[in-house]
Amino acid sequence: MADPDALRYLRIAQADLEEAQRMLDLSGFRDSSIGFRLQQACEKVLKAWIHAKGGQAPFTHDLAALMDWLEESGSNMSAFGPVAELSFFAVQTRYDDSVELRSPDWQLLVQITSSLLENVQHELT
Repeated sequence: MADPDALRYLRIAQADLEEAQRMLDLSGFRDSSIGFRLQQACEKVLKAWIHAKGGQAPFTHDLAALMDWLEESGSNMSAFGPVAELSFFAVQTRYDDSVELRSPDWQLLVQITSSLLENVQHELT
């Protein structure tokens, strides 16, 4: 049976991803809001993966650190590397409105996040 924490993380990640996609579809949302939702989705998926591998997800918003943990445990993270840039949206853009942002390729990041989510869902089944 799959780890209940991993399944919970995946359910919340799916909701965060869907919310980010709705924001993009509707337009008019700040990049910081879209980035935060995508960052949260990735963070939860990565933490689900860590739990699925028998680990304890560390308390961090740093996606690169979570991906490093997974790589060290033998997972291939090469296809998911671009989402590491979303770590910036976890804290910096939430508390500093003077941060200048360049809009990333949101659709690419949504696709990679979706692929990451599907990969971990597959690993849990």
